[in-house]
Amino acid sequence: MNKIIGKTLILLATISLAPLSMAETVQKPLMLRAETNAANMEMVIKDNFIKAKYASADNRFLQGNVKASYDDFADLISRAVHDDYVFLVYGMKMAEYGFFDLSDRLINKLDNNLFTQNYAKDIRKFYYPTGMVNSKDTIYLADAYASIVYNNLAIETTSELLNSTQAAESDYKNYLIALGFYKSNNLPQALKYINNAIIENDTNVNYKILKTKILADSNKSKQALKVLAEIKKTEFLTVDFQEKIRAVEEYVEYKVAKDEPLKDYHLSYYYHLQEKSLLATKVLQSAILQAKQYAPQIFALLGKIYYDNNEALKAQEFAQRAFKEDNRNYLAALTLADLSFDERKYEDALKYYKTAKKLTKNTAPSVGIAKTYLALEQDKKSKKLYEKLLKKHASDEDLLIGSLMVFPQRADDYLARIASVDISNNEIWLGLANQAIKDKNYSMAETYLNNSYYIDENNFKYYYYLSVVLRAKGDIEKSNQSLVRCSILNSDYAANINPGHSIYEE
Repeated sequence: MNKIIGKTLILLATISLAPLSMAETVQKPLMLRAETNAANMEMVIKDNFIKAKYASADNRFLQGNVKASYDDFADLISRAVHDDYVFLVYGMKMAEYGFFDLSDRLINKLDNNLFTQNYAKDIRKFYYPTGMVNSKDTIYLADAYASIVYNNLAIETTSELLNSTQAAESDYKNYLIALGFYKSNNLPQALKYINNAIIENDTNVNYKILKTKILADSNKSKQALKVLAEIKKTEFLTVDFQEKIRAVEEYVEYKVAKDEPLKDYHLSYYYHLQEKSLLATKVLQSAILQAKQYAPQIFALLGKIYYDNNEALKAQEFAQRAFKEDNRNYLAALTLADLSFDERKYEDALKYYKTAKKLTKNTAPSVGIAKTYLALEQDKKSKKLYEKLLKKHASDEDLLIGSLMVFPQRADDYLARIASVDISNNEIWLGLANQAIKDKNYSMAETYLNNSYYIDENNFKYYYYLSVVLRAKGDIEKSNQSLVRCSILNSDYAANINPGHSIYEE
C-alpha cells in the first residue's frame, strides 16, 4: 500500500465527524452482503478453511496439477458462502489462470454495487475470451498455460496445442500458442498467432499486452509503442489493472531504449511495479557505474523505491542527489515533498510539491499541495483545491483519502469509492468498519472486518474494531480476548484507546 495513504488514514482516524451542512447530500453507504462475519469464531474457522482450500488450489496449479486445482477451485465455490470481497479476489485469480467458467460463476454471484461493478468490468475486459468452452477444454487450455508459464515446457506445450483440434474455436487457444512461441523466443510465429487471437477478440487487453511485448522484443519499436498507446486508451478504474498497464509500459520502454543505463532504469521500474524492489535496486546500483548522463533519473528512482519501502534515510539521500543534479526531476521532487511532509517540514513540502506540479500532469503533487495547506492551517486554500480536483478526478484514490481530512462528512461515499478501485487496501476496509461502528451498524462492520481479515489476519486495528463489535453485541469475554490480541500486536495503540468505543468517539 502507498505510504502516503497509510499515513493519511492514521490522521483521519484521529478526527471527529463534522455535522452535515444543509447544502450537502447524504450519500448511501457501501452495503456489501457477506453471510460470513469475522466476529463469529465459527465463521472464522470456515473462513480459514476457505483460505486453506484456495492455497491448496493455487499451489496445485503452480505445480502443474491443473485438474486437481480446477476441482479444488470448484469445490471452494460450492462451499464458500456469499462474500463479495472473496468472490472478487478469487474470481480475478481464476481468470488469470484461464478458469474462465469458474471466474464467471463467482462474478455472476456478486451483488450489484459500485464496489463489485468496477472490478467485474475490469476482470472481463482484461482476461475474458469471446466465449466460454466446456470444462474439459477449459482444463486442457489452463494446463497449457501452467506448463508454459510455470513449468518451463513452452516448446512441448506449443507443439501439442498446434497438433490438437481440442478447443479449436477458442481465441484463448491462439493466445496460448502465441505465448508458447514467445517464451520459446520464436517471435515471428508468436506475432502470427497473437494477431489471430486479436482478430477473433479485439477487446481483450491481455492479448494486446502480449503483442506489445512481442513487437518490443522483435525490435519493432514504433509498432510496439503504437499498440501500447492503444492499450493506454482502455479505461481501467481499479488499481490492480492500472498497475498492470503501468508495468507493461515500463517493459516496452526498457526494450525500446538505446542506451544501457536507460534500459536499466526502465527495467528497474518494471521490477518495482512487479513488487520486486530488491531486484530493482540491484539493477539500478549497477547502472550508476555505467553513465553519469542518467544519474539523476537513476538516483530519483532509487529514492522512490526506498521511500515506497519505508526506508526514509536512503530515500532522502538518493532523492537529494537526484534533485541536486537536476532540479527538474519530477520523481525526485515528489519524493522530497513526501519526505518533508512526513517529517512535518510543511514549508519545504509545499515548495517541493509546487516544483513537482510544474513537471507533470499527474494529480499527486496537487493532492500534496492540498494536504500541506491543511497542515499549515490554510483551510480555505486546502478546501478550494480539493473541490477543484474532485470535480476532475472523482475516482483518484489518494485524492479521495486526502479530501476526507477536509470533508469527513463524506466518508460513507468516499471510502466506498476507494474500496471500489483498490480491493486490497486494508486501511479502507478498517476505515469503513470504523465508520459503521460510529453509525452503530455492527452487522455491516462485521462484513468490512471480514474483508480486512482476509487481507491481514494479524492487523492490530482489526482486533480492536472486532472487540468493539463484540462488546456491542454483549460478548464481553470475546471482546476482551480481541483487545488482548490487539495489545500483543501493538501495545502503544491499545494503551491509547478506550475499550468499546469507535475512535471517532474518543
